[in-house]
Amino acid sequence: MESHQELLAELQELRQAAAGVLRAKLEALASQINELASRTASDLGVVVPPDLETLLPLGPVAARLDKLAKLPPPSPSVDLGAVRRLAVGRAQSEVLHEFLHQLAPLCGARAIVVLREGIVAGWAGSGFPGADSVRHWAAAVSDSPALAHAAGGTPTLVDLASDKALGEWFGRAGRALLVPMSMRGRIVGILVATEGPERFDPTSVQIATFVVGLLLETLSTRQGALVPALLDPVTVAAAPTTPPELQDFTPPVFEPPVEIPARGPEQVPLAAMMDRLELQMPVIGEIPPAPTFVPPPPVPTPSVPPAPAVPPPAAPPAVADDEAKHQEARRFARLLVSEIRLYNEHAVQEGKATRDIYARLREDIDRSREMYEQRVSAEIRARTNYFNDEMVRILADGNPEALGT
Repeated sequence: MESHQELLAELQELRQAAAGVLRAKLEALASQINELASRTASDLGVVVPPDLETLLPLGPVAARLDKLAKLPPPSPSVDLGAVRRLAVGRAQSEVLHEFLHQLAPLCGARAIVVLREGIVAGWAGSGFPGADSVRHWAAAVSDSPALAHAAGGTPTLVDLASDKALGEWFGRAGRALLVPMSMRGRIVGILVATEGPERFDPTSVQIATFVVGLLLETLSTRQGALVPALLDPVTVAAAPTTPPELQDFTPPVFEPPVEIPARGPEQVPLAAMMDRLELQMPVIGEIPPAPTFVPPPPVPTPSVPPAPAVPPPAAPPAVADDEAKHQEARRFARLLVSEIRLYNEHAVQEGKATRDIYARLREDIDRSREMYEQRVSAEIRARTNYFNDEMVRILADGNPEALGT
């Protein structure tokens, strides 16, 4: 029989052998894992390349973003403040000069030209370097295709270099927008707006021209007052609500006070009252007869001369309503005559020199006089002649002979 030392030695050898087998297995497994990890890392390098531009190119996108960043900001449109400043103008010239000023954010140099019997003449401009030479402009409508289209009622975009008249006026290259300006259904002028170095918004220019036309049409009725639609809105707060802690609150019910009838005077029997009256009444003797009334002798009435005849009262002064009608008639006449001079300044100056203003502007004057007679009542026109007064003052500069009528 083996001893216990031999048995223990054999067990130790078996344990040592088992550990060696286990260690060899683990090392083989670790070697396999390392090999697999290396192969996986190599595969990842193929899937995700070191140069990410190869995976997702951003070069073209960055170039497009840089291009968008360099684009000019969008041109501002006509805002409420600009319309307000136009609406408070009291005269046509005031509104039109403000209009030219308001166009600065939308275009470059701009000007208003007026039409008269096939001739285009400059009226006013803005945005020109140096002195404003617009008033010296003059050209025949037939010499410019762009002006001919606009005079016919069609907004026109044109290259300034291709139009001789516009090229000479503006002296620059680029585009220009021509917008017809109408009054009472008739083309009376043209807005010429050029392309600016940084901005050009033809749509907003056309909208602004349309708004100005409406303001000029209603100038006599607005009287320079700001219309309600252009006022700042007010904020109305919501109605107060009941706090949650008071929503279930029930007010106490109070009983009405008990009415106590007032104590009346002491009731005295009628018999006792009569006894009291008899005790208090004094004894009255026999009443003497009333004396006979004798009328006094008549007093002679002095003769009074007849009162002088009183003249009838003078007619009362005109009431406030009548005065308002006169003011409206004067204002409307002033507006009509101012419009005639606004669009015919050259003819007015020549007519004053030759004393034949009416002969030169017969069509415009007769049309405006007809509008005045349709608007102003016959009662006012029978006592006044405001239209003729304004013609003398505005067209003839106070000299009636210059009208030539």
